[in-house]
Amino acid sequence: MSSSRHLTMAVLAALLVVGLGGLLLVWPSYRELAEINRQTEVLRDKGENHHVQVRSIANLKTELDRTRDQIASELKLIPDSPDVADVMRILSKPLDGVHVHDQTFRSGNTREAVPGGDVSVRVQPLTVEIEGRFGAIFDLIVAVESMQRLVRIGSLRVECDHRPDNYDWRVAKATIVLEAVYNDAFGEVP
Repeated sequence: MSSSRHLTMAVLAALLVVGLGGLLLVWPSYRELAEINRQTEVLRDKGENHHVQVRSIANLKTELDRTRDQIASELKLIPDSPDVADVMRILSKPLDGVHVHDQTFRSGNTREAVPGGDVSVRVQPLTVEIEGRFGAIFDLIVAVESMQRLVRIGSLRVECDHRPDNYDWRVAKATIVLEAVYNDAFGEVP
């Protein structure tokens, strides 16, 4: 065999080895690159989906906050005791002689909250008599309505003396009968 033939065979063998080696090295890398591209597409789709989910979660959070606000404003707690002293403390106005001239509280006998209803839910009546400017009376009503516990206004009477000899016609007298609702969990009979 001639040396040129050996050289040709050697070059062909080298090319074959380089080609097979390159194929063996490149092909797995090519497959790995194709898999990475596929995973990138999947992640991109998930990312786009993620934006939709984030918007959906933001909408749900807004709805949850709105529902919590509604519950806080519309639903009131029903405690296990009437705790009239706390109600009186919250509703007491300072007697300043300008806005509030007089204020008294009288507690009544407990009774069922709903006649013929659940006997464990009871009310403790509390009569508030206040004399002063209408703004102070209105503030008292707002304070009742904004309490976190359930206190109903059973009745409300406001009078204003418009007689000519009245020294201050802006003074009104109000009688408000409140009902502090509570759950008599232990079934104590009044």
